[in-house]
Amino acid sequence: MSMTQEEEILSRVNFTKIYNPLTELEIPETWGNAFEFGKWWVDSGMPIVFPKDPEVFLSDDATAVALFRKGRFQIELYLIHPQPKVPDHEHPGVEVIKCRMGLGSMLGFTDILTDGQSHGAGQRLEAEKIGFPLIAIQEWKTREPCTIAAMWKGNTVGPKQEALIRRFHPDAYVVDGYADITRKMTDV
Repeated sequence: MSMTQEEEILSRVNFTKIYNPLTELEIPETWGNAFEFGKWWVDSGMPIVFPKDPEVFLSDDATAVALFRKGRFQIELYLIHPQPKVPDHEHPGVEVIKCRMGLGSMLGFTDILTDGQSHGAGQRLEAEKIGFPLIAIQEWKTREPCTIAAMWKGNTVGPKQEALIRRFHPDAYVVDGYADITRKMTDV
């Protein structure tokens, strides 16, 4: 019997297997909206169940990974780099709630951001000198989840993000400093 590359790599590491309590987690088939999903996730102890083959996405001002995904619902952790550029922007096709961590015994949920609504500071956040974690609770309306950094309409944060957008939307309107996945380059 031939080992896969992953099995071969893991055979060289000394792991002690321990019980994973998440194997007994009851996960609904779906939720009514992003808020119900986010509330369920928090009430369930904020389980980390990475999707199959999780990918770490690197942008110009953040690093992100999906912590949980079920169907079109996703929890994505953003590690916001120090002094991030936060232009006003939209996430077409995705309803999003930002959840700010580090508020003591409370979590801060924003209202659901829906199609056509924008958010962002419109500037670089100079006061955020050490960066911060941000949870993005998402319901994807038009496609399977990837990263909301690629679902963009507005000024971009830089060339790494623009490359991400082009990767997931090869025909999208992307020019230096601006992207709109609802338009195509041929529309111009």
